[in-house]
Amino acid sequence: MARIEKRKNKRGISYLATVRRKGFKAVARTFDTKGEAIAWAAGIEQDMRDRRYQDPRLAMGITLDQAMDRYLKTISAAKAKNTQMREKACAKRLLERIGAETPLGEIDANIVATYRDERMQEVSVYSVRLELVLLSHLFTKAKKEWGIPVGNPVAEIERPSPPRGRARFLTEDEAVKLLESCRKSRNKKLYYYVLALLHTGMRSSEAAGLRWNQVDLEKRIIFLQDTKNKDPRWVPLTKELAGELSSLKQLAGEKDEELVFLKEDQLQSARVKARPGIRFREAFNHAKKRAGLSDIHMHDLRHTAASHLIMSGVDIRTLADILGHRTLQMVQRYTHLLHDHKLSAIDKIGSLGQKQNEKTH
Repeated sequence: MARIEKRKNKRGISYLATVRRKGFKAVARTFDTKGEAIAWAAGIEQDMRDRRYQDPRLAMGITLDQAMDRYLKTISAAKAKNTQMREKACAKRLLERIGAETPLGEIDANIVATYRDERMQEVSVYSVRLELVLLSHLFTKAKKEWGIPVGNPVAEIERPSPPRGRARFLTEDEAVKLLESCRKSRNKKLYYYVLALLHTGMRSSEAAGLRWNQVDLEKRIIFLQDTKNKDPRWVPLTKELAGELSSLKQLAGEKDEELVFLKEDQLQSARVKARPGIRFREAFNHAKKRAGLSDIHMHDLRHTAASHLIMSGVDIRTLADILGHRTLQMVQRYTHLLHDHKLSAIDKIGSLGQKQNEKTH
């Protein structure tokens, strides 16, 4: 049942609309005109009758901190370890800047846009986009699954344009220089680790966390159970890499349950367990500088494997399977290399039929 009260105040006349219905908390709102009050009350009553009404005050009763805690415990916890760590870091920044005690119902597009602009002055576009993605997903879950009547303010702002994907890859000569430099490293397994990245296209942490029981040297295959997209996959090995790994295993006398490139005591912290590849970062940085390749990143080794595979004629579907991509979109960046490679190949017959024509003229 709706009730409309006429009220006088310093600003003039206003109308207080109050709706009471069994099973719902009373809800009220003030309007400048009686018509607005009646229309609003009628809409609320209809929503209550249809069981579509959600009290907007619920969004004011839960803070960003409470919502984020629930998200991390129920949504983020089901994701890969590396993703969990990244989202915890993003959550920390959001809570610091927006305010842990800020009610979800108060977070609007203006607040989010201000957050975006301030963060753009401090960190990369990639980092800002990750933080906004987390905040957007939180609001989506809050509305669809937690029953909190709240809109998504992130959907109302412009997100920073994604940076162009990095496409640096090593030439054959650069790969030789890098591997020679890795052989000179005090880290005796750096060479084998970098060779594995170059010859498989595995992600750095996928390779760093390998155990011997995942490697079948006779069949030249590696089985990865825990991957970034959670899809297990088989990674083929080149004959050269299989031979080098066989020598490494024999020399070290290591057992099947042991790690291939690291020692157990190097995986003690949660940070390293989530990203084992960071254990090689310092040694890799020294090696690349010795090789005169200061501009490369460890992830470029994955790009290098992909680039040389496609230039060797491997189709993009097979490339996607080797790299562990669910869709072909991620490997489309390499198609221009295939085009250039075909042009180079076709030029080899550029003189076909030309000598005869020259004689006739």
